[in-house]
Amino acid sequence: MEFHGLMVSQRVRSIKPSGIRAMFEMATKDSVNLGLGELDLEPPKEVIDALKQAADEGRNRYGPTKGIDELRSAVAKKVSKYRQDLTMDNVMITCSGTQGTIATYQTLFDPLDEILVPEPGFVLYEPDAVLVGAKPVPYGMTEETFMPNIDDIMDAIGPKTKGLVVNSPSNPTGGILDRETFKALCDIADDHDLWIISDEVYEDFLYDGGIHHSFNEHIERSIVLNSFSKSLAVPGWRLGYLSAPVELIDEITKMQYHLVAAPPTPQQYALAASMHIQQRFLEEIIPLFDRRRKLMVKLLNEIDGFHCPVPRGAFYAFPSYDMPISSHELALDLAKAGVIAAPGTAFGLKGEGHLRFSYAASEDNIVKGLEIVKRVAEE
Repeated sequence: MEFHGLMVSQRVRSIKPSGIRAMFEMATKDSVNLGLGELDLEPPKEVIDALKQAADEGRNRYGPTKGIDELRSAVAKKVSKYRQDLTMDNVMITCSGTQGTIATYQTLFDPLDEILVPEPGFVLYEPDAVLVGAKPVPYGMTEETFMPNIDDIMDAIGPKTKGLVVNSPSNPTGGILDRETFKALCDIADDHDLWIISDEVYEDFLYDGGIHHSFNEHIERSIVLNSFSKSLAVPGWRLGYLSAPVELIDEITKMQYHLVAAPPTPQQYALAASMHIQQRFLEEIIPLFDRRRKLMVKLLNEIDGFHCPVPRGAFYAFPSYDMPISSHELALDLAKAGVIAAPGTAFGLKGEGHLRFSYAASEDNIVKGLEIVKRVAEE
């Protein structure tokens, strides 16, 4: 049977491949990769040993759809620092923060519901809305600080608005919420009967005294997405978690069953046994990422036509540039020259005129990669 486009759903045909992946496909083995969205570090030895032990002990069967109690309980202990009455009944384990996002969307939204999404924002927020039949409505960010623009959000709310996506610390901008904006978003959700879907996978990556304001504080109207990929350097394990009102956890669990049946069992036992070392691991690596951050911002701001606000969270820089070229074309030129960066438009139309660079890379690679950027930009 001959394949043709009409055999694929309109929803899938309407979304585009990731603009970030396109840059990776152009990379050579000698390219300097400053486009990575994962740590360039190995997980702690205790985590790997715990996985081996779990497999050796026969933890290889299907587990509960919500995740094993041991890991849910460990996560509940972590999130209860934001709100003391949170328990493991408010928590479920997911097959990554990404899968948690689509499961949440599928649970909450009907066709033609509107979801407010940050722009520039993580590449999956808008297409995931399309895939569940909802309508993504972008809102902008403030200049320099990259916080949600409250006026934009208020202007975007309409009778079909049902959800508000927030991401702090932000991928791609590195912006973090201040307390005033956090409270304003909570008030908007209350006043307009909205669900807040808060992506907090970078909550532990904060600099310059930054404070993370978690929507776990406002759990009555929030679904908080998180992941183990960053905090324990295990992105390939594809495990995350979310917290939400107890009644909603039961509903998302129904959807999760039909997506994945259950999260992978041995990895869950390994993480449950390793959660106690997470804080130590983070305390070891955050100073390293802070040094890389400062180096990257300094070097970017030394390139003619580039302006890089100082990111206060995550591990990305999102400079603007003053050049008569689209971010996609500039990223292609850089890839051909030997350095990988993400075009700003991979994160929405409001990302035009920007590039995203990751400082989850060695200081040598940051210097080498940005030397190439400087050469290309100043030719």
